[in-house]
Amino acid sequence: MQKRNYKRVEKNADGSFSYQVIDIDSYDVFEESLEIVVTDINFLPNMGDILDVLGYVPDTEYFFHQCKDIISVPEKHINNKGQGKFAFQAYFHNFPQSVLSINQNALVVIVLHPQELDKNGKREFNVVGYIHVNRMNVYHDGERFDAYYYNMLRVSERIEKGKKIYRRKKIFTLMFSIMHSIVGVEKNIAFTYGAMGKENQAINEALELNTKLYEKHYEKWAFTNNTMVNKFFGNKNAFEKCIDISNDREKLKEFYQKLRRQKEHYAFYHIESEQEFIDTLEKIMAYSKSTRVYMVPDENGKMDAACFAINWGEYFAFQLENPQGFFKMLAKLKLTDNILYPIMTIGSTKNVDTLLRGIAWHYNKEHKCKVTNLNSYMGDPYAQTKKSILNDDYLFLIICNDVEKFNAMKERSKGVDGNVKLFIDIPLL
Repeated sequence: MQKRNYKRVEKNADGSFSYQVIDIDSYDVFEESLEIVVTDINFLPNMGDILDVLGYVPDTEYFFHQCKDIISVPEKHINNKGQGKFAFQAYFHNFPQSVLSINQNALVVIVLHPQELDKNGKREFNVVGYIHVNRMNVYHDGERFDAYYYNMLRVSERIEKGKKIYRRKKIFTLMFSIMHSIVGVEKNIAFTYGAMGKENQAINEALELNTKLYEKHYEKWAFTNNTMVNKFFGNKNAFEKCIDISNDREKLKEFYQKLRRQKEHYAFYHIESEQEFIDTLEKIMAYSKSTRVYMVPDENGKMDAACFAINWGEYFAFQLENPQGFFKMLAKLKLTDNILYPIMTIGSTKNVDTLLRGIAWHYNKEHKCKVTNLNSYMGDPYAQTKKSILNDDYLFLIICNDVEKFNAMKERSKGVDGNVKLFIDIPLL
């Protein structure tokens, strides 16, 4: 174990930046010093100023270029024994504006490897690691608790002299140490969670090691990502029943109320208010013009099924790496460049089936989204519609401070089928 620290950077009233140094223990085995920065995601456009305060070359564009490289590092869903179905890469467009359009209530964790001084006495750097730390609220028995969702955990695959200089150095364990420290420093934190491929060996090892180090309880919870080929899944007649309600404020409010009634008992239901819900939808739709809200009415013309249909193709290009089984077909045909991702799905099973098949046809025809990604889990009422031979096993990692409270929340989340329901969706970036 070695001693490291990170700098928690905040913005002052006069617009300048300052930081607090926080010590941590880490089991990483990287031999040199690392600079770790934790700051608000909204400060990404000001990274030149932050780097300057920390003594680094204040080159925002160079920083963004390196971050895009890090974010596009493959996420492994295949372990060292070759088990699993693929790794994937996500190449983000228009970084960081695309990211900021999704979530402005997050922290970013950036790990830098200091390099030589430039002619102005500022230190050059490599970006080694990058994480999004999404902050949200969950409720239990009238109490509010902070929850953090960790996403886009990436470590650089930079090669020097024929070797990957950051891989195999347990950098992921360092990132988990930072995560545990943030939980300890911030107030009222009860839960930390994230999603990973079942066979992601590095994350599994880091999770095991760090939760023991910090004496935290953790669990893993399985879910399945199903990939539907829209040419076969979509249905033109079904889309004729779909109504775009994206610009109808009253319909969006009705959508929120139906979502809340159907899913607010889920343990990690995190949409705090009607206004937060509408603001989130409108912010994303302002950036991604093809991302829309659709509904299907019942026989009386009233809203039954609804969902938020996100066109991930406007955010990133998605490519499979080392695909196995049926996924080789997707990779060969290059069907994953644009992905439709429907979330917040509510309504009767019949009309949800109509809704998902309808928008799959529409996005395939109008926006070249060749596939739809649909997450499912034990007790999912729409599991039959979402079922696909193209599927990948995922795990939620869940770390908590209070096991009894977590168990009570899981018990509350059970439906009439007896299945625990933790999440309404994977939180967005």
